[in-house]
Amino acid sequence: MTRAQSREVLRNIKAIAFDGYGTLFDFTEPDFIATMAEICAQQDLEADAADLWQRFLKASYLMRSEHHEDPVYKRYDQAWADQFVHVFEHLGLQGDAWAAAMHLKRRLSTAPAFPDARAVVDLLRGSYEVALMSNADDDFLNECLERNGLDFEIVVSSEQAHAIKPNPAIFHYLAERLKLAPGEILYAGDNPIPDVLGPKRAGMPTVWVNRSWLRKPRKIPYPDFRVRSLSEMVPLLVPGVE
Repeated sequence: MTRAQSREVLRNIKAIAFDGYGTLFDFTEPDFIATMAEICAQQDLEADAADLWQRFLKASYLMRSEHHEDPVYKRYDQAWADQFVHVFEHLGLQGDAWAAAMHLKRRLSTAPAFPDARAVVDLLRGSYEVALMSNADDDFLNECLERNGLDFEIVVSSEQAHAIKPNPAIFHYLAERLKLAPGEILYAGDNPIPDVLGPKRAGMPTVWVNRSWLRKPRKIPYPDFRVRSLSEMVPLLVPGVE
């Protein structure tokens, strides 16, 4: 995208919407693997935590096509319990799937924010409406926001929208809540499938928060902007602020 095209995109922006986990909240794959290790220890399960995590991910793809273009909505606590049932059965483990799902929920509810998250949100609030939209249930998402002292004009969960990113329906729901056209909302997220493909399909411009500078997956559209941290968004969106 040329500099002139970038300016044209930003000229129309009235709100910034952030993804939650992996974007504002510092909870990524190593944390999920550590959580799986905790579950194994709590339930005395003989399993490799990294393998358990990979099987858990595969179950999410199989059971509701998560991270595909049209995932099936289900509350996360119930979906996680179903995934643990699937994984435990395949590994021959006598695990408590609901207890495992509840432990994962507790860990997500206490996830810390990235160090620059609050300052960036506050700086952008001076020029735009700020919103949060996350694939999450309301209970653990709201607890995580409260623990981190993060406040938004609008908070949208997949539970409220009854849709999961990258389904365009959740982005349209966000636009309705903000009372804006999709093209007036800039969506920032760390995962290219839900956070670039999803908003693009809904007509929403995107910022890919690509902290590890990963290569864009094939068949995923290019984001309008790519940054390595939340802080890099500030000079992009607020002229005169470095």
